Amino acid sequence: MTEPPEERRLAAVMFADVVGYTRLMAEDEAAGIEVRARHREVALPLVEAYGGRWIEERGDESLSVFQSALDAVNCALALQQATAAERDLTLRIGIDLGDVVFRGEAVLGDGVNVAARVRETAAPRTVHVTRRVFDSVKNQGHVMARAIGGRRLKNVERPLHIFELSGSPGPPPASPGAGRERSRREAIRSLAVLPLANLSDDPGQQHFVDGMTEQLISHLAKIRSLRVVSRTSVLQYADSRKPLPEIARELGVDGVIEGSAAREGDRVRVTAQLIDGIEDRHLWAESYERDVRGLLALQSEIARSVAREIRLQLSPHEEAQLAGPLGRWFARIRSFGVPED
Repeated sequence: MTEPPEERRLAAVMFADVVGYTRLMAEDEAAGIEVRARHREVALPLVEAYGGRWIEERGDESLSVFQSALDAVNCALALQQATAAERDLTLRIGIDLGDVVFRGEAVLGDGVNVAARVRETAAPRTVHVTRRVFDSVKNQGHVMARAIGGRRLKNVERPLHIFELSGSPGPPPASPGAGRERSRREAIRSLAVLPLANLSDDPGQQHFVDGMTEQLISHLAKIRSLRVVSRTSVLQYADSRKPLPEIARELGVDGVIEGSAAREGDRVRVTAQLIDGIEDRHLWAESYERDVRGLLALQSEIARSVAREIRLQLSPHEEAQLAGPLGRWFARIRSFGVPED
């Protein structure tokens, strides 16, 4: 029997379950079945409205995935709002952003497990998210966050920083035609790369992450048809809670790149997302994990991916520059104490 093909990509994973479901089923099975059906009746249309994919139900639990953390958070807030007045349908929701594997109709991976465990930390009628999700939505004016702190979760190797989100949900993403979406991508000819968030457990890695931000800016600046704001100009927005359209307007750019990096030993994990600075819409997101010695190639790969997404045609000279070695990069890597080979 042929195995279904696998596809790995970055996704926001949302787990929701019904508080008190086991007790309700023991006391009144018919009422429990009705609540489970009501969960699907309310949640499924919202998941689809926010561009998500309803994966499965297991008893009172539901699993959905989204292309962006913002869509998942808005859906979760909308779901809590829609069920606020329902006495028996009390939900708790957990969201993570990470690599997942799509195999046929199934979704697997660390992001799925983490989202399930984060949901277990949530109180009734609340939404809990990981720091990766928080960093993706912290500039959204309608989202309020409260830090819960570090938690050790079952089957998760390291403690995770958990945040509780609240607020009114943002509107569902527009569904522009292919022509409009293409025109918006092609309209982006200036970018700001916001300082990458340091997700390492060691605060001492901040210098390393700052160096990655600087090098990503340097790589993108090699594309002549793209204006890239200097690192000095974007430093003021480190940890800023300003909405991204406001940041884009202040910097005079069409698009914004934000993301995070975490280093553990010789492995580095980077997430990056490209956001339309005018419409505040995610255009592209990706997650990478590499050996620390492959960072040069990774920065080039991200720069080329951004160029493809906004329909920039790279000249042979630009392609060669992005693909070739950079002495300054190796000098900086040496300053971090990382061997070149």
